[in-house]
Amino acid sequence: MALDITRVNARWPYKREGAVFTNPGGPGSFGNSTFTLVLASVWKRFGDDSGVEAFRHLVDAYDVIGITPRGHGSQRDSQLVCESDEVIVAQNDISEDQTPANFAALQHNVGVLARGCANQRLARYINTDQTARDMEFVRVLLKENKLNYFGNSYGTWLGAWYAGLFPKQVGRMVLDSNVDWTSTFQSASLSLAWEKERVFERFVAERAAANPSAYRLGDDPWAIRETFLELLPEVRAALRSDNDFYSAPEYLLAARVLSEWQRAWPDIGEAELMAMARTFRFSPDAEVGQAARQAFMQLLAASLRPPPWNGIPLGPLKLTPEVSVRSTVLCNDSTYSDEAFWTGKETLYAARYPVGGSYFHARHCTAWAGKQLSGVPQNGLRQVDSIVMVQAEFDDQTPKSGAVRAFESVPNAHLIVLDGAYRHGVSFSGYDACVTPKVGEYLAYGRKPERLTVCHAAD
Repeated sequence: MALDITRVNARWPYKREGAVFTNPGGPGSFGNSTFTLVLASVWKRFGDDSGVEAFRHLVDAYDVIGITPRGHGSQRDSQLVCESDEVIVAQNDISEDQTPANFAALQHNVGVLARGCANQRLARYINTDQTARDMEFVRVLLKENKLNYFGNSYGTWLGAWYAGLFPKQVGRMVLDSNVDWTSTFQSASLSLAWEKERVFERFVAERAAANPSAYRLGDDPWAIRETFLELLPEVRAALRSDNDFYSAPEYLLAARVLSEWQRAWPDIGEAELMAMARTFRFSPDAEVGQAARQAFMQLLAASLRPPPWNGIPLGPLKLTPEVSVRSTVLCNDSTYSDEAFWTGKETLYAARYPVGGSYFHARHCTAWAGKQLSGVPQNGLRQVDSIVMVQAEFDDQTPKSGAVRAFESVPNAHLIVLDGAYRHGVSFSGYDACVTPKVGEYLAYGRKPERLTVCHAAD
């Protein structure tokens, strides 16, 4: 199986000190080659614009290397494509429609996806253990003494797995927005709904309550949460379908107006609703009003044309290599419970976490027929003393609670928390005067922060 490797050379080869391997997440992100280029350019910009010498040193003295994970490289015979003659059928949001027919549709789709991936000849080779060993293979070929690494999101799971396999080969390792590597992808899938509720409470309910004249949702955060429950089911489904939607009060304001209009005029069409929104005064605050109007248009489209389950088109199954790798790695890396477990969770979460909902990104793995691994090798990982973790306080893709459990499992790890921030990807998604220099100093010179460092997000 061929591997694609992207390499950005150190700016000054005579100063070269090593390389930093990268992974942007996914699993199976097709953008690893792009991420490698972007990361090198961001370091250059930070060095030039912010005057942080560590980033100049990184650009001058370190190559940046990205390995496109197995299954979606440039060579067609190395690409994993999940496909079959079985069809993905229409289903409704399981949080809103818990009828037997909708559960049956979901269970059918779960099986189609699992079989369509597991039955491919490459599927058993597509897992994080293989990817970690590929990284070690490339390290040896490049004659690097240690593997320096920056991983984001799923890239933290991959970095931890590599460290567990090859603890003596780990150089400076930064893991940003961390998956809980002490557990399974099943647990990671189940942890997101609660975090989405936290995001909604902090960035929608509390923010709207602090400015009732602008948002017109009242001054009681709990009552504002009840506003979500009073929306039409299809509007609730639209609001929870995108993290931009359930994390900003302008979207809840727009969702309430949309529900009120559709209740008042059940037969009203899309064009009429859009025309009404263009002239409606959503808020006395001009900026809030404009944002709410744009939110209305997005929610209207999402409620009328909801995306299919898992983003997979209806009809015979055929996925892109990127989605195929993601679906397969989730199932190959760790074990899963049976159908009754997931059905119970879907019912429970619909009631307990109405904003977060009952969608689980690893749901299809209950029907997986392939051999499953037991997760990140913990014994080797605990020996490593060169991991620096970075985490935002609010992160609905990799919650802080899981990152803390992972941190506590490695006695000599270091953790930087950006308190008050809602962000997935902290170190280089933007320049933070507290976090970014600390990460740069560690990658460039090996200067570790304190065991636990708390930074505070700028207002």
